[in-house]
Amino acid sequence: MLRRIGLQNFKCWRELDVELAPITLFFGVNSSGKSSLLQSLLMLKQTAQAFDPGLHINFGGGPRDFADFGSYEDLVFSRDLGSSIGLGMCWDASQNRRAAWFPIRKRSEDSYEYERFKTTTIDYNISWRYSKTIRIEELSYEAKLEGPIRPYVRLKYLDKDRYSIEIPEPEDRSVQRSFRDSEDVPWQHSVVRSPASCYELPKEIDFKYGIRGAFFSRQFESLMNEIHYLGPLRRHPQRHYLWTGGKPQVIDPDGGNAIESLIASEQTDRSLLSKVAGQLKRLELVDSFNVKPIDSSKRLYEIKARITNIDSSLVDVGFGVSQVLPVVTLLMSAPVGSIILLEQPELHLHPNAQATLADLMLFAAESRNLQLIVESHSENILRRIQRRIAEAESKFAAPDNVRAYFCVPTDTGSDISEVELDRFGQIANWPDKFLGDISGDLHTMAKAAIRRRRQELASE
Repeated sequence: MLRRIGLQNFKCWRELDVELAPITLFFGVNSSGKSSLLQSLLMLKQTAQAFDPGLHINFGGGPRDFADFGSYEDLVFSRDLGSSIGLGMCWDASQNRRAAWFPIRKRSEDSYEYERFKTTTIDYNISWRYSKTIRIEELSYEAKLEGPIRPYVRLKYLDKDRYSIEIPEPEDRSVQRSFRDSEDVPWQHSVVRSPASCYELPKEIDFKYGIRGAFFSRQFESLMNEIHYLGPLRRHPQRHYLWTGGKPQVIDPDGGNAIESLIASEQTDRSLLSKVAGQLKRLELVDSFNVKPIDSSKRLYEIKARITNIDSSLVDVGFGVSQVLPVVTLLMSAPVGSIILLEQPELHLHPNAQATLADLMLFAAESRNLQLIVESHSENILRRIQRRIAEAESKFAAPDNVRAYFCVPTDTGSDISEVELDRFGQIANWPDKFLGDISGDLHTMAKAAIRRRRQELASE
């Protein structure tokens, strides 16, 4: 799970540092930076998993990229090419790779005593700078262990393609080495090429000082693989779907292959199809939902949604059904422990369905150990979560597991404030114009009604 994310000079954010929870909600007016928070993680993921592993930043725009960031000038705050762009994260170490051997004391010049420690969290920080070309300015990893030592790796640009790398020695000492980008050093990947590659240490350093190069590699790769994203514009429904026999392991950012996942489920154990159909019914969008083959080879399918005893194609029912379908499918199919990034999951849904969607988010986060990072405009989602916290029927629905933030644009960059939820579901610091000005509108409406009624009575 991600514990923290920090940004520096990233799009509309000059500075940002926020704590995350199992469910984190970002609200705000238009162009306030909500989407940029999610996009920072997507940029890192598409860079780390790019076809070219040597890219410092993958600005996107390709058919398999998550976002198109344009250029460095488009990405950096205030389009200032002289500023560096920074990103920081803290996350829980991967469950199946938490234990690792680290040196604790020196026996001789080239010999160390090792001990196995459980890793709790990983801190990661990276910054880029533009100077004719883009380069990594600084990059660091630090592991927090249940023990006295703090393994870390720190890379820093010096000048003229020279870099230094610092790693710790036991007994509170460290070793530094400088090199040029063009040097033929025994890296598995050049340390200055990718934001993911700092963990690939020179073999002699790895052996002598006991910092296992593969340790940070596995942790970073695990984190990137855990991130799944669904954008705000989901693909329009079709009347018929051609299935080639595949079973998607990842839902596309536009949800386009969600139906393919459900067809694969229909052909096997129907478990995913049954779960998705059940949730759509709980959202009160359909009475039943099914996928049906319409040819003997079971390659062409149609999607049927029953509403008021009438079976209709997905094309012929309310648009909200097809738009929320990928959301439900992702929440029910993503691997346990995944980090789910959702943009406006409530689009085209009736307010009651939006509130029920909040219940689904709570259920999925608790039962499937998912972390949900959600950008939304829905007051109904927030109100339902407030209600569940106040009811206290679920230990999971508690302020410790839910964080909410409100973003606003300013002349000096976007600003963010936490919306403080107490154990009764109340908001202690309701921000100005948070989710609109409903209270103000109601008050003004009441005053206007009273004034009109007095005028009518006076004229009688």
